[in-house]
Amino acid sequence: MTESQPAATADRILDVAEEMFAEQGYRAVSVRSITRACDANIAAVHYHFGSKQILLEEIFARRSGAINAARLKLLDDCAEQPGRAPVLEQVLEAYLRPSFAQPSDDEGARRFMRLRSVVAHEQAELSKNLIAKHFNATSQRFIAAIAAATPHLSANDVFWRFHFLLGAHYYTLSNPGRIQALSGDQCDPADLEAALAEMVTFAAAGFRAPPCDRSQLSFTPITSQSA
Repeated sequence: MTESQPAATADRILDVAEEMFAEQGYRAVSVRSITRACDANIAAVHYHFGSKQILLEEIFARRSGAINAARLKLLDDCAEQPGRAPVLEQVLEAYLRPSFAQPSDDEGARRFMRLRSVVAHEQAELSKNLIAKHFNATSQRFIAAIAAATPHLSANDVFWRFHFLLGAHYYTLSNPGRIQALSGDQCDPADLEAALAEMVTFAAAGFRAPPCDRSQLSFTPITSQSA
């Protein structure tokens, strides 16, 4: 066996596990079913990863590492220059673009987002810990850059609007067929450049909007109610 074979086996296991978790659910997929699908023996999974949860963590580490490196490189290139978009749009695109399309692996980017959705639904605490571990530091860099580009907003305003950006980003990649159904196939979810441009425009407008004025709400305030 060559040195590259163990690495190739590990990558194959990660690829198959990611696809199966995303399509069938994390709980429903067993280690044995993964080994059958990738034509490996169960000992290979335990040798490379130890357990199903470690396998999931390695998928997050692999995907998040590529996404975060690309995001930070693009962020470093953002600058106010003639002929370029405003810095806010540059920062938003730098954040979003790497997760819309990883090099030569657009389907992989969408599959990873579906996987995140599945894990968030089935294993909320595990999902929260994985997201915090692999994405919080990079997200804080972008929040600071957005805050610098939107001095009219308070820190809380920026956090809320970044939260809404995450929701739009997450839903667009995890459920792209929804817009296709609503638009009668006029909007193509496979057109990632169109989706990216629309989201950057939408998010930039949201961040440029004035601070929230709750007195402008028209309906009865929401209050918590006991069961």
